[in-house]
Amino acid sequence: MRSNFFRSYWFWHCGEGFQTILMMWYMTFHAKLSASEIGFYQSLQLLPFLIFTAMGGSLTDRIGARISFAASTGLFAITLGFYGLTDPLLGFHPWLFAGYCLLSGVLSAVSNPAIDTFIPEATPRPAGENALLAATVHNIAKLSGNAATLLLPVLSALGGFVVNGLLMATSVFFLARHPAAPRPGRPNRQAHAFRRVPAHFRANPASFDIFLGSVMLGMFTIPAMYIFHPLVLRSSFPEEGGLIGLTGLVGWIGAIAASALALRLSSRIRHPGRVALAVWAAVAGLFLLLPMVGSFPAFLILLCLIGGNAVGKAMIYGHYLRDAPEVDRGFLIGIDQTAFWGLATLGTMALGALVDHIGLGPAILANSAAIFGCLAVLLVRGRLWSLPRA
Repeated sequence: MRSNFFRSYWFWHCGEGFQTILMMWYMTFHAKLSASEIGFYQSLQLLPFLIFTAMGGSLTDRIGARISFAASTGLFAITLGFYGLTDPLLGFHPWLFAGYCLLSGVLSAVSNPAIDTFIPEATPRPAGENALLAATVHNIAKLSGNAATLLLPVLSALGGFVVNGLLMATSVFFLARHPAAPRPGRPNRQAHAFRRVPAHFRANPASFDIFLGSVMLGMFTIPAMYIFHPLVLRSSFPEEGGLIGLTGLVGWIGAIAASALALRLSSRIRHPGRVALAVWAAVAGLFLLLPMVGSFPAFLILLCLIGGNAVGKAMIYGHYLRDAPEVDRGFLIGIDQTAFWGLATLGTMALGALVDHIGLGPAILANSAAIFGCLAVLLVRGRLWSLPRA
């Protein structure tokens, strides 16, 4: 795990973890936006994942993962620093913030598939174990990024955005020193990638069901974390708003514990898809408990358990990466991330509006029911239930 790739992977996801809480804090407590406004701006940042992630993956296949990641993440770092410098001068400006959300989303949509293409060969281990190892590094990095946001009251918006940019720039520095990189594909073949993907999914039906799992996570699980987390905190424990970084931190403690345990037991887990389905069902049930929590420590414990959701995708992602042909790996990662993060654009916007329309408790109930419905479809299809170890 001591490699320049995993150092880069750590700084990249540390920056993402920092940004997640930074955005929640900035919108909820600094700018004091409504639920619909929070959902709108979160969806603006996620919208490029719906449109550009697959194209970003195709670009990665064409020019190489190292160049694609360095260019997009370097510009991302500059964008973060620039927006931070504008806040003390202009305060919160809706159009400027909307532009920041869109541009940072585009750059992130290119960066994400680029860095994930390194995972299958990151170590000599099997692809499934490399995916779990990457998930553990990812979760530790997110925890570190969330913990760093405890300094937001001192850093202010200016310092928060600048620090976030420095984390992204450091990720570029280390990946540039990683010796191995996936080879670029042949440019003349990339034009036909859209035609090859359906054939790939027909030949690898389990990969298609992994993709369907990402659709479910993007539409219902990720939006729930973005919307329910800060709104339950604001409605039930408004006096603890300054500890929003801590609420994110405990979620990643749960994620780290779950992924580390899964990595330790990976040789004994014969059906990782069953574990993924069980984890997703458990998290849908835990969402239902959010409005009932009566104390802040109990809220933290619940968020810690919900954080274990991250291990579900990690259990099966190595199978998806292993079966992706090298020439289309970035493109297929981009398609999966379009489902995971791109559809979260629509889900986040819809869920924020739903909370304003029917209330927080009924919205949580409806969202969990939708997750259970998706899991029922995946169970009936049976591909994840019988998925072997990668």
